[in-house]
Amino acid sequence: MRILAHHHDKTPEEYRMTLLLSRSQPELTTCTATILHTGTDEKGHYFVTGETVFYPQGGGQMSDVGSVTYNDQPFAIKQVLMNAGEARHYLADALIALEEGAEVQLDIDAAFRQRASIAHTAGHLISHVVETLMPSLIPAKGHHFLPGSYVEFSGNSTLSAEQLLEQVKEKVQQAIDADLPVTTGTLSFDEIAGLRPELAGAIPQNEAIRTVTIGGYLPFACGGTHAGSTGALQGLELRKIKVKDRVKISYEIA
Repeated sequence: MRILAHHHDKTPEEYRMTLLLSRSQPELTTCTATILHTGTDEKGHYFVTGETVFYPQGGGQMSDVGSVTYNDQPFAIKQVLMNAGEARHYLADALIALEEGAEVQLDIDAAFRQRASIAHTAGHLISHVVETLMPSLIPAKGHHFLPGSYVEFSGNSTLSAEQLLEQVKEKVQQAIDADLPVTTGTLSFDEIAGLRPELAGAIPQNEAIRTVTIGGYLPFACGGTHAGSTGALQGLELRKIKVKDRVKISYEIA
């Protein structure tokens, strides 16, 4: 069944920003929301709500998947992307005839979210361990998609690739076994730039920046979802290391 979507010709400036509940209440898996508008772009057919429980793709993390329920009928959501402050929920199949103001229920795939969160936390933990073991290596990129997760570092290591990987594996496993807490917080740009001057150029200069901290490691500026503690990472496997222009460590989760 294909149902035509109703959409309105408005500029992005006429839409208010979507409130991302995943940042303040990452434990939520469902919410009710009001449709602001629907539309179509190069990614497909989408709708936008005033708030959402879905995590939109970004920061190296996959977007949530799940469903939207309208008039007791669920429709699959394949991806959520941000565009000019609004979270666009892309529909997998049918186009839902939703008018502005309609109330819907949004549900994420909780198991998918959990795996995405674990993969993101794993990338942070590996980065913490690497920069602690080898301060000359600076975190440069995190790709926490599944499969194919990896973290990259700029700079040079005084150890061979094999030596570095073995030491990182050992320290990462120790941190997992210690079940370190993973916490979120808020810092100003000046505060986090003072803690991490080497990363200041990549941090948005906002008044309030969301941070994620693992145990006693320094915080990272991050808007993603994470495991509650490192104990959830049991089974994490650091698959390989590649040294070219950067140091790249690939990993998988159980």
